[in-house]
Amino acid sequence: MDFVFINKPNFNTITSLKHSFMTNKEFFIQCWQNELPKTIGALKALPDGEKLSYRPAPKNRSAKELVDHIVAHAEDLIEAVEDGVINHRAAANYGDTENAIHVFETASEKLVSVLQNVDESQWNESKIDMYVFGMKLIEGKSLSDFCWMFMNDVIHHRGQLSSYIRPIGGVQPYIYGPTAEMVEEMMAKMASAN
Repeated sequence: MDFVFINKPNFNTITSLKHSFMTNKEFFIQCWQNELPKTIGALKALPDGEKLSYRPAPKNRSAKELVDHIVAHAEDLIEAVEDGVINHRAAANYGDTENAIHVFETASEKLVSVLQNVDESQWNESKIDMYVFGMKLIEGKSLSDFCWMFMNDVIHHRGQLSSYIRPIGGVQPYIYGPTAEMVEEMMAKMASAN
């Protein structure tokens, strides 16, 4: 049976539309870049010094340990791209928050750069192992899987870290919406305008 098109489709348009869609890798890069200022904002909201030793419970990571964990993920992903393996920086120490921010910004810029040179085969089909303290923890995950897993982990730990900011004397930053401080300021402006 032959199909009859009432309005014959323009297959050239359909082909060109195919090329206008974002790949999974391109979407990851866009998401990483969109999350970067939010993460930097959370890191910058932390007071430096002794207050970074704060942990809400003995089994929680301290604020400093969370900072180092978040920053390490960008470097881990660069290693995955360049070397095809991750030796997870589980005990990373970036010194003070200012240095950690610098390392995270620099590593994020490099990560985006090296990912732009990754082809779809490497992105989807690579088999990467992850080691923690020399022991293989994860075997044979794709670069895509690791990138998404680590970005989600950065977001998760950034949320955890953001819950530490007020208790240690920082001002909560804007992450996905106005903070209590921002709402209070808006309400005060509205009240004074009336």
